[in-house]
Amino acid sequence: MDETLTLKAISPLDGRYRSRIEPLALYFSEAALIKFRLYIEVHYFIFLSQKGPRKFLSPPQVKKLLVLLDSFNDQDLLRIKEIEVKINHDTKAVEYFLRGKMMAVNLPGSGFVHFGLTSEDTDNLAYGLCLLKARKEILLPELKKLILKIAQMAGDFKTESMLARTHGQPAVPTTMGKELIVFCVRLFKEYQNLAGLPVEGKLNGAVGNYNAQLAAYPKFNWREFSQEFIERLGLKPNLLTTQILPYDSVLKVFQSLFLINQVLLGFDQDLWRYISGNYFLQTVNKNEVGSSTMPQKVNPIDFENSEGNLGVANALFNQFVEKLAVSRLQRDMSDKTTKRNVGVALAHSFLAWQSTLRGLEKLTLNKKYLKEELLNHWEIITEGLQTVLRTAGDPQAYEKVKNFTRGEEINKEKINKFVKNLAVNQKVKNRLMTITPLNYLGLAEKLVDEGLKIIKF
Repeated sequence: MDETLTLKAISPLDGRYRSRIEPLALYFSEAALIKFRLYIEVHYFIFLSQKGPRKFLSPPQVKKLLVLLDSFNDQDLLRIKEIEVKINHDTKAVEYFLRGKMMAVNLPGSGFVHFGLTSEDTDNLAYGLCLLKARKEILLPELKKLILKIAQMAGDFKTESMLARTHGQPAVPTTMGKELIVFCVRLFKEYQNLAGLPVEGKLNGAVGNYNAQLAAYPKFNWREFSQEFIERLGLKPNLLTTQILPYDSVLKVFQSLFLINQVLLGFDQDLWRYISGNYFLQTVNKNEVGSSTMPQKVNPIDFENSEGNLGVANALFNQFVEKLAVSRLQRDMSDKTTKRNVGVALAHSFLAWQSTLRGLEKLTLNKKYLKEELLNHWEIITEGLQTVLRTAGDPQAYEKVKNFTRGEEINKEKINKFVKNLAVNQKVKNRLMTITPLNYLGLAEKLVDEGLKIIKF
């Protein structure tokens, strides 16, 4: 293979990032689609010969046909492309290839290959299988790794106090573990949703009415036949369609992936801010260069790479939802070229998840800085002060604390002086004096434990 091909590729997926997204090529390359089409045609023919109105194959002949499928190679792939160039139809080329192979080894019934089908019957089932297998074998395992890494970090940092910010301003203390577990649980919930979403399939002819099948065998139960075949593939039968399968079930998968990516986008941006704010330190690789001009730079490039890929993926998922929900009359071909980009969206998502995981593995929590920052912001406990004062019966508690702190630089000594001058009993004063930026955490630690209990694979 010419090693410069990846350097000449237009798409970065087939160029720069090819090695990282290679597993998805098993399901979403042109070669993969052809192989899955052939898989559908072979298994449909076998099912037709066993369960249909006519029997074609003996058990040894079924095995012989399956050998043809299992021995499919690059030479066969090129042969199908040659046929396609000649006839200008990609799915029909697979049919002609299979018929020729069957006749070459004297398998009967080759004239019934693709019997009663429209190309979309083959295609929707092939795409459905691609999506099912890619979800199970590649997407869910990668997402699981990422979720487990975030969960591990949340557990490690559940007691590590940090300054939370609302509107970008110092708010009240939290823990790094609590902030991480929020994202972790969100991702896990949508992981569960993604894993359980069914993918539909259809097998009902040119406009969904079984016209050709019933014309040939009017007494045969084609609805029951197609339903059983689709279920055997692991897909959910949709028995009421036009020529194309409505894309609703697939669009729900895309919407789930979109939400996962949006949650992860927020996560990436928060981690970027934490790194920028010195909450996390990054592992230094002495061989790497962070900037072409600034030698000191160690940049959070993995989170930035993830953010960029998430944006591209979700732009495509949005387009899929807008485009594939609509089809003119019983069929138009604009969906076919759109579907060829499904693997592109999945690959950009896959890349993003990998990049986020890489970034996380380079991080070390800067505990010393977190503590120092908290102790430089004693104003963040004033929420607690005014709330305790309210319980002591002071109706002006909020206003008193506001006048004391707003726009002022507050430290421990000023807090203590303020508390000592309050007109409340000593018991209340003692309670107020125990509140510090390091212990004013509410249920942060307990919430991490509760979140970790949710993450069950």
